[in-house]
Amino acid sequence: MSDIGNILGKRILVLDGAMGTMIQRYAPDEATFRGAYFVRHNTQLLGCYDILNITAPHIINEIHCAYLDAGADIITTNTFNANALSLAPYNLQEHVSEINISAATLARQLADKNTTHNPDKQRWVAGSVGPTAINCSTSEADADKTFALLADAYTTQMEALIAGGVDLLLVETICNLTTAQAALYAVECAMKRTQRTIPIMLSITTTPEGTMLSGHTLDAFVTAVSRAPILSVGINCSYGAATLLPQLRTLSRISPYYISVHPGAGIPDSSGVYHTTDANTADSMKSFIDEGLVNIVGGCCGTTPQLTALLCQATQGATPRRLPTQP
Repeated sequence: MSDIGNILGKRILVLDGAMGTMIQRYAPDEATFRGAYFVRHNTQLLGCYDILNITAPHIINEIHCAYLDAGADIITTNTFNANALSLAPYNLQEHVSEINISAATLARQLADKNTTHNPDKQRWVAGSVGPTAINCSTSEADADKTFALLADAYTTQMEALIAGGVDLLLVETICNLTTAQAALYAVECAMKRTQRTIPIMLSITTTPEGTMLSGHTLDAFVTAVSRAPILSVGINCSYGAATLLPQLRTLSRISPYYISVHPGAGIPDSSGVYHTTDANTADSMKSFIDEGLVNIVGGCCGTTPQLTALLCQATQGATPRRLPTQP
């Protein structure tokens, strides 16, 4: 396994795109979500995309394959909400480890198969870790409780992802500093328990004004996580690629880490439909690449393997962002 950190200093890697909106194209019904395993489960499972790693793995496999065929260097596990806090409404808290291990195993097998077929193009698996279903309180009285809940949920999920064989942990769509700090603490705990060191990617969601959804600035975010052994920091989802150039310029200036970006296809309409095309997103992202601001590029909500293919073309021969410590 090549050191991804060394590679990021030499070329821009392409991350895959959306999972949830790709799953929606299959229009899975309640029976699909339940499968044979959860046919007698006591709670409705419709909409619990993470359970499909167990009940309909063929759907997840097909989506991974589509991104790999489009040229993605890194594929992400279908585990954005696979933590005890987000799975509680489905009464699936006891299945967190099983879901994450299944997801990591699916992605691992496909990534390895592609690397074996083409050893000159290595593929990696990133364990996707979302922001959970709880809101981080700004009250000092609740801060410790919130941190403990997040850290516990993240540790269980991350430990399972590591056991399933992921190469990286991607903590994405971070909205506030408490979530970022709890995730970093959980990574440390999970790595100690599994006795394995995993590179960490942290990715925040921002407003058009360039702050986190909690109001914290990019400087505050980088400062808050600056003592952690992080591979990359970045921005995902947000309001689409068209708003992100000034923010990436700032992040590139202040960050001691590699930079990632995987925006969504803008904001969906009232019916949940995204109207920003993959071609539009790729056009906006070309400036990130041309200015040498990034090391990892990909897509988020509403994007498809078409964006992956376009980004592979755009990054061909492009110069990645250099770390401040690199010559």
